Amino acid sequence: MTTSPASRRQSFTYDGRALEIRVVFSDENWTTWVYEDGHHLAAVGSVEHSTVDEGVVQGTDVIGELIEASVSEVLAGDIELPPRKAP
Repeated sequence: MTTSPASRRQSFTYDGRALEIRVVFSDENWTTWVYEDGHHLAAVGSVEHSTVDEGVVQGTDVIGELIEASVSEVLAGDIELPPRKAP
């Protein structure tokens, strides 16, 4: 069974916050977003559809690489996240 790139996610913890990277599809590209408690916080990275299509032909998991790179950027503090909402 193959999952669509849009259904792929990766959960992680940063600065005591439970976050998730999700892939969002648009007409031009696939974009990774940081989510917390079901709310998107910040866009992280993107890749054009043609690059993903080329990756499939070559057997490369472009979406997986994008997700991993996005998590790394957040963990490195390269992505500015809004303050956590008060409970």
